[in-house]
Amino acid sequence: MKRIKVWDLPVRLFHLGLAAAVLVAFLTGDEDDSATLHTRAGLLVLGLVVFRIAYGLLGPTQARFRAFVKGPAEVWRYAKATLKGHPPPHLSHNPLGGVMVVLLLGTLAVTAISGAVIKLGPDWDGALAGVMSSAMAHNLKEVHEVAAGLLMLLIPLHIAGTILSSFLERQNLVASMITGWKDAPKEDELARPTLARRVGATFVAATIAVAVTGVVQALLPVSEAEAAETPSSLLAGYAALARAQDGTFANFDADRGKELYFREVTRDGKTSACSSCHGPDPAAGGRSPAGKNIEALDPKVNPARFTDLKFAEKWFDRNCKQVLGRTCTPLEKGDFLTFVSASGR
Repeated sequence: MKRIKVWDLPVRLFHLGLAAAVLVAFLTGDEDDSATLHTRAGLLVLGLVVFRIAYGLLGPTQARFRAFVKGPAEVWRYAKATLKGHPPPHLSHNPLGGVMVVLLLGTLAVTAISGAVIKLGPDWDGALAGVMSSAMAHNLKEVHEVAAGLLMLLIPLHIAGTILSSFLERQNLVASMITGWKDAPKEDELARPTLARRVGATFVAATIAVAVTGVVQALLPVSEAEAAETPSSLLAGYAALARAQDGTFANFDADRGKELYFREVTRDGKTSACSSCHGPDPAAGGRSPAGKNIEALDPKVNPARFTDLKFAEKWFDRNCKQVLGRTCTPLEKGDFLTFVSASGR
């Protein structure tokens, strides 16, 4: 056996970058206050998948799909050899690994694309809101969630397959993807492409990936709430979300916000309301059950209030669940903010 440089830098960086992007996307998928980060991670996944597909067509021999994507007969022969404990060595991915690469890239593409189209739909008042029905948006959400769930199955299988192949081939394939070096029979030779060829393939693949990701990002709606610097722009963002949920939405109402602020809810034998801690006057501040002072909610009295979407959403999430036992709707958030603002009372 001899050491051969199989995986070049673009493939290795792609692999590490994709793992990090997928991890971030999974960790932020169910967090409302991390929606922006989740979207950015999804765009990065999409760009990396596009890059790998382009590089798999233009890159060096061992990185190309034709080097490891084999027909059913060869995959079956390799599978039988693996079951017997004597799989033949391959410089690139083995045939079973090639199947996994195709499955992973396909599933990642479906997950990222469906997520992007959801953002373009009516729930986000996106570019496709006029042609996409709520039912279509719901079905796309199902596709997105099923694809994400499938990834949760494929990724552990990919890791297990890598560990098993490492054991049977008596080499560390995880380290190989990091360093690029693999053990191969002495008679195996690998033609190294010229530097110009490698740089050119990387540049073209990266350009295609950036172009595709850039177009998708340009189409994605960025609500005013996401860029909010004032309570009024935050309200505009909530208005867009409320309008997307209910086409009859006209304006927020301070009286509805007041009713929500003073609404008493009994949960687990304990009755509470927003006013229980924040006090009867949102401009005066309040006190927590532990005796800690709570600053005023009125943004004119407390300019730090409701000027950042992330913190506003975190505040709503915590307090709505604590008092109402559920997440507040965009309409309720807008009504509440209209009430607590000095101009709304």
